Amino acid sequence: MEAFYWLCQLHSYRRVAERLSLTQPAVSARINALEEDLNVQLIERDSQHFRLTEHGQQVAEYAEMFANLHEAMSSRLDERRQRHLAVGMVSMVTTSWGILMRDMVARAAPNVLLDIHSGSNRDLRRLLRAGVLDLAFLTDEADLSRVPNSFTVQYDVGWVGHPDLLRDLKQPLQTKTLRQLPIILYPPSSPLMQVLSRMLHENRARPNVRHVGNSLATISEMVRRGYGISAVALSQVEEDIISGRLELIETTETIAPLDICCVHLNRARKTQVQQIFEIAETAAREWCETHPRFLTFKKGPAS
Repeated sequence: MEAFYWLCQLHSYRRVAERLSLTQPAVSARINALEEDLNVQLIERDSQHFRLTEHGQQVAEYAEMFANLHEAMSSRLDERRQRHLAVGMVSMVTTSWGILMRDMVARAAPNVLLDIHSGSNRDLRRLLRAGVLDLAFLTDEADLSRVPNSFTVQYDVGWVGHPDLLRDLKQPLQTKTLRQLPIILYPPSSPLMQVLSRMLHENRARPNVRHVGNSLATISEMVRRGYGISAVALSQVEEDIISGRLELIETTETIAPLDICCVHLNRARKTQVQQIFEIAETAAREWCETHPRFLTFKKGPAS
């Protein structure tokens, strides 16, 4: 499985052999043995370039989980790496109260080294399944149970755009007017994509260009550069709104806020993880108190 994982990453038997300190025939033998064990063909051998079969693509996901789990296990057992603690957080956290959390941990728990994994719900769920993360802060759309007594940070979502794109438009804008503008959308895996698709009737003919950004940070930058308007977590662009670089668009139809909460605490490292969780709660509360316009801190069960 290890040989197959690296073959999926490197697309070269020679490079895998170098990576694992093996010969190329030994790598081939391991791949063949895996295929025999699973009774499926993993690689298209008739293709001029490296290409996985349909079964190979499925096994590749498990191979990645295997590699992550092996790394997590090694970290747990290696005393020299016990100081490291892996925290998963969606990008909205990384660019807001995650900053304060990082600094507070450095002061209050200097013996702990935080390894931050920032990504989408989908990315972080994969790391959770592989046992990589000690804590994880995701949106409710991840469909994972909240940790009991977890706090929640509510992120207001709204439409923003470059002022040049919004000239002569009378606000609040109706949805049919929004549809006429160039719009930056999210990948299908984003919780906001389904909301926007329904709101904008994206199954119909699109009257203007539609761009796609792969992350909130990328989409925010595309909005700044005038590619189009988009609905974003407004805390991400608060400074741009205050400075006038971006304009907050009033609309007749609003978008529900995004709730972010803790969905995982590693019980195997209970004392250390609980300490970091309490620091995270303090950081989230303080950040929301100093940035109240688009953020709300909530303590207790979900409403």
